[in-house]
Amino acid sequence: MALFFPKEYQATGYRDMYNRLSPVARQMIQREFVGVSYLRRFYLLKTGQAKGNFRSEQLAAGNFVHRNLSISRLNWLDRELTENYLKLIFRHYLFGFLVQFARRKHELNLPSPSPSCYWETPVNLVVLRWLNRNCDLWEFELEKLVEQVIANSIRHHFIYMLLTFPLADKIYNRKMMQDEADAVIAMSIPGITPIGIEMEFSNLGRKAVDKKIPGALIGKDPFKNFEHYSSFQLEEVTWRLGGYVDTHEHGRRPLSFTRYGGFFEYSMVRIDYPRTYTLPLTCDPAIADQIILESIDFIKEIKPHSLHINIEQQIHGEIRPELDEFICLLLLGGDLAYDEKGQLKEKRLADREFHRFIKRRKHLNLLSENKKEVIEYAFLRLKGRALSDEDNYQPVILTLKGFHNAYKLGRHCLDQLPEIISWAENPYPLSFTVRQSFVKNIVTGLKKEGVYSSRFLNNFSCSLSDRLSRSQQLIRSSP
Repeated sequence: MALFFPKEYQATGYRDMYNRLSPVARQMIQREFVGVSYLRRFYLLKTGQAKGNFRSEQLAAGNFVHRNLSISRLNWLDRELTENYLKLIFRHYLFGFLVQFARRKHELNLPSPSPSCYWETPVNLVVLRWLNRNCDLWEFELEKLVEQVIANSIRHHFIYMLLTFPLADKIYNRKMMQDEADAVIAMSIPGITPIGIEMEFSNLGRKAVDKKIPGALIGKDPFKNFEHYSSFQLEEVTWRLGGYVDTHEHGRRPLSFTRYGGFFEYSMVRIDYPRTYTLPLTCDPAIADQIILESIDFIKEIKPHSLHINIEQQIHGEIRPELDEFICLLLLGGDLAYDEKGQLKEKRLADREFHRFIKRRKHLNLLSENKKEVIEYAFLRLKGRALSDEDNYQPVILTLKGFHNAYKLGRHCLDQLPEIISWAENPYPLSFTVRQSFVKNIVTGLKKEGVYSSRFLNNFSCSLSDRLSRSQQLIRSSP
């Protein structure tokens, strides 16, 4: 089978480097390079509109991708910007190759994916954990590769992959990777409710989608508010983790002087490049929690901003939530902090960072071809790691699952929004009775899944009560 190689580099040392690779290594490079083409062409292949199967069109696919994966000379002139983007590009290619190594047949004993969920979630998590814990093996080496391609004006992604593969091959350690896989298996908390996550990152915070943001402020961001995201083809590069830039614009005008930067997002509910089809990430709250934390560490140059948890509607609750129950959710996953004037607020709602607290969605499922009803909890603040017990999202995810199963939400989930915003602007404590009633309902909702032991639910009940109590202490101590 003919394999793609860019004609621009046929008579160079890069061709010699490629020729010295084993057939398996060449296939791995081809697979990573044309992987995004799988996603670009997914809908055509799925509906039978493509001329042939992907394998038979690999050479044509390589040429197609190569034409698109080339950084323009204009963008290349900004040395600092190019260097920052290249670091992300090389890092994601290294991640992709290590995923390929780890998922080879019989290579590792990997955690099993949740039924009807994205099949590569476990291996993605294992590799992210390994990379974040072994930065000394690859960070400096990738920096040297970035310097090399800048010095030689190499603007083509195929060469970036070619240069990254030997490093992946060198640092891959089967035993160490298996240790990470074993750790993931040990922490697993299987469930039956499908979960998806969307994480927004920005060094400019909520101003990332402000169309009146000053150019001087954008210039302080090493990635210039990701206005050049498409120019560096980051969407193609980050496809394994659902990467794209969210401009909060519904459609793009073809001619506009408006900047189109925004949040860098890992949307781990989308499975195809056009973002038509979806699959949940996992049914396991511990796996979802770890994916969130490891993703934050993986792109540490970009500050975490917000988190959306998507939960598929399978179990319908009967309790109509009151204002206090929504406030309990904010106490657990919101952004309760002091503003610049020293006033305590739930900052996301008080500052009007979004319009809907909870959203109903219809996701077209890849495997069933049916639209699944999904509730998106959109109010969560995404925070960096801290050295405390609050340094995880597992209790929040479990709480949202219990809430999802116990309560019956209105059609638009907006009935109490004005009152919720009023509380966010001037938080007040909730009574012990209200908090305990909420905890009891959450545990009842989790029981409906029929998978958690009494001991687990009792421990979670105590932990949830304690977290709510600590939030009350912050409110009571505020001026």
